[in-house]
Amino acid sequence: MKFSGGQRGAALMIVLLVVTIATVLSVGIAKNQYRAIVKGSHQLDRLQAYFYARGGEEIARQLLYQDFQDRPGQDDLSEEWAASDLRFEFELGEVEVLIEDMQGRFNLNDFVVEAGANSVLVQKLSLMTAQIGLDPSWLDDLKDFADVDAETRPAGAEDYFYLGLDKPYRTSAQPLQDLSEIRLLRSMTKEGYDRLSAVMAVLPATATPLNINTAEPLVLQSIAPDLTLDQAQSLVETRLQNEGYASVEEFLQQPELAGMAIKPDGLGVQSSFFRAKIRARYGEQIVFLTSLAFRDAATGEITVYQRKNNERFLIATAQQQGDGDEVTETDGPR
Repeated sequence: MKFSGGQRGAALMIVLLVVTIATVLSVGIAKNQYRAIVKGSHQLDRLQAYFYARGGEEIARQLLYQDFQDRPGQDDLSEEWAASDLRFEFELGEVEVLIEDMQGRFNLNDFVVEAGANSVLVQKLSLMTAQIGLDPSWLDDLKDFADVDAETRPAGAEDYFYLGLDKPYRTSAQPLQDLSEIRLLRSMTKEGYDRLSAVMAVLPATATPLNINTAEPLVLQSIAPDLTLDQAQSLVETRLQNEGYASVEEFLQQPELAGMAIKPDGLGVQSSFFRAKIRARYGEQIVFLTSLAFRDAATGEITVYQRKNNERFLIATAQQQGDGDEVTETDGPR
């Protein structure tokens, strides 16, 4: 059978079109496969980075447990767990750990859960709030937000206010679960929250003593109305020189506190609640993990109460690495 020139040309065009379509499809399939391989590789690296972070949590647990074995009755910032250079390198990655004593801060749940008007608590919290430049009236907002009644305090607000917002919500009517909840308060600003987050904490227990061996000068200053920030700083310098105060009585005998008649109630030199902030890298993936741990004061047993995979932070050792290879920051496994 013979074909004319026009037919042969049409057949050639059809062949070329089929080849072109096949080539485009092949390239598309190859690209999709490549993307899937890369994505899978990133997922595996991210998962490995998260496991490194959990390893960092275990390092924190071991340090706190060993500290309990070595020195069960006292916690201060001269101990190994409080070091600022806890950095560990592994194959293709590294882990950085920062352990913070949460009992060196004011526990807001002590104020929230207190049934009556505890004048000492109110005085301490009001004084600390004023010291960082905030209006103490936000305490009424906090009390109304956490209590179960519908009675509004003089500077507070109940459901009627929050339900009237563009994005309405109700008050919690329960003790705080996380410090970030105070950002929901009517009177709270971002700047106020940033200041409070450095000196306050939310713990799953009340009546937790303030550890005078780890509290910042601003927190120590709140234990007495007449105590100045310079005097509080002097107390901190003394405890650093002596590797902490051995007892509350020793602390209260310091010359800076003479004549102030400070009661030892609510103060201590040992802690049970610690926060481990972990930054882990594997390859080009970075994950952040924040773990709140409780250490039993009698046995030293460590229990992790809370883990956060989405809270980014900076650790000094991480900042000192310079401008090396670029990495991708992630929130952990998804």
